[in-house]
Amino acid sequence: MILILCGVFWLDTTIAKPGIILLPVAILVTLLASSEFIRLTTDRDLGPQAGLVYGGSIFIVLVSGIPYLSKIPPLDCPLSNLGIAMLAFVAACIVAFITEIASYKTEINAIPRLGLTVLGIFYIGLLIGMLTLLRFIDNDRWQSLPLISLIVTVKMGDIGAYTVGRLVGKHRLTKQLSPGKTIEGVVGGTLFSVAGSFFALRILPAWMQLQTPRLDVWQIATYGILMGLAGVLGDLAESLIKRGTGQKDSSGWLPGFGGILDLIDSLLLAGPLSYLFWLCATQ
Repeated sequence: MILILCGVFWLDTTIAKPGIILLPVAILVTLLASSEFIRLTTDRDLGPQAGLVYGGSIFIVLVSGIPYLSKIPPLDCPLSNLGIAMLAFVAACIVAFITEIASYKTEINAIPRLGLTVLGIFYIGLLIGMLTLLRFIDNDRWQSLPLISLIVTVKMGDIGAYTVGRLVGKHRLTKQLSPGKTIEGVVGGTLFSVAGSFFALRILPAWMQLQTPRLDVWQIATYGILMGLAGVLGDLAESLIKRGTGQKDSSGWLPGFGGILDLIDSLLLAGPLSYLFWLCATQ
């Protein structure tokens, strides 16, 4: 999987149009993740509006990437592209409201269904949209480095948390929500994330022949700590959704991992923090 991901990033940075490879990948991931979210949150007669979760999520991801692939000139405000994605999210939520209003009869499930629909659009569409924005930050000045730094740092934290937790973990972090996680694992994972941050922001740019922003040691360490903790929070957020519906994995098509949500859950809540970090670093 790592080799495939490296190949995708290499192709995306060598082809003339930045993002021309990764944007279709993001759309595919959005489709799979939307499908898993709908399956997880559908219980008998209650569940999100599937078409709105699919459509709204894909719309946000497209809006997050298409301006960079087209000839639309960049806006002046550094938050403008995030603002466009947020407007797409608001528009999708308004459509969800209109759909429920138009189809309402005497249903008692209208509000829970609407809540699940909006949650799905946010959790899948907006958060994956922010990962898409990371690929194009500062008009592709850093190529794929911001997104790669997020993946490397967060996944190093996942590896560290699992390894340290299995070896010396004794004190559970959350007994009910995710009993396998330990405080020792979180500490170990955070240290691994800091190491991943130094690799991604100091060593990797030289391999990619990129001149990175001037970051002090404390800034790189802070990035690692924030990404490590946000990764744990993202994992717990998906556990909350799964436990609420009595599911162990989001799906079973990735043996040993579960589903696509099980694979990217730790990245989703870390994405906004990484985006803000890179915005500050590039000013």
